[in-house]
Amino acid sequence: MTNQEAEYLMKLEKVLADPHQIIDLKDKKNRLELISHQDSERNFWVEMTSNQKIILKTSIHHLESNTYVGLLRIDFKGTHQNPSGIKDTLPEYLKPYAGKWFEPNDHHMHVFVEGYKPLAWAIPLADIDFPIKEINDASDLSDLITNFAGLINLKSQINIQQAIL
Repeated sequence: MTNQEAEYLMKLEKVLADPHQIIDLKDKKNRLELISHQDSERNFWVEMTSNQKIILKTSIHHLESNTYVGLLRIDFKGTHQNPSGIKDTLPEYLKPYAGKWFEPNDHHMHVFVEGYKPLAWAIPLADIDFPIKEINDASDLSDLITNFAGLINLKSQINIQQAIL
């Protein structure tokens, strides 16, 4: 997959395959199947996971040749190191982050970059225009999910059942 194909997939309007599905924030994992009426050949899923280390990992994957390829993920409390090697396919905005190590308090967004393992590259949330920078309470989780839905062009209303952090 190319960077241009990944961008195309992100911009496609998506809806929930099951419009009545509920995200239950007390569950360790929630998965939403998404479809696009603009390109019915494409299938996606969004997954929200949490564990003792990571408060919330929110990602979107696209089914490509019977394999799901990660397009975008946001991690809160996760650690990560970006690749140190810079290929021609690496967008300019990511080059300053080559080799960067993300500590648990460095909340970050992973992005697809052609020529690298899926979601190998990340950028600090502090350095991009994404409104949720911290997760401090349950309402922040709802805001994160709503803003993530906007970022991936999800047009369905999302039903969120609150959990207590």
